[in-house]
Amino acid sequence: MTHKRYCNFSTDLLRPRQRSIRVNGLATCMRLEEIYWSIIEELARSESLTVGKLISRWAMEMDLAEESVWNFTGYIRVVCVVQLINRMSPTLSMDFSRQPASSKVRDTQ
Repeated sequence: MTHKRYCNFSTDLLRPRQRSIRVNGLATCMRLEEIYWSIIEELARSESLTVGKLISRWAMEMDLAEESVWNFTGYIRVVCVVQLINRMSPTLSMDFSRQPASSKVRDTQ
């Protein structure tokens, strides 16, 4: 029986990397996996921004929404995924503005 790989990628993409950036003028370090740095770099390039300016924009949007975010790097990861989904399939009918089902009902699996 052959084993099917669902994800064909280099495990180097899993390696976390700490990077110093400026977020809204403040120097900080962020630790994200290589895959997220690659996504952020591509998104920044497509918007003609630096990585720091793009992340600053996302941080400002979060602040203006007056939402509580417990984990800023988690927020960045979710922004990356949502941005990729929206860019790859603008017609995909996923409503990311509502509360996820997993937070309403406990998963019993």
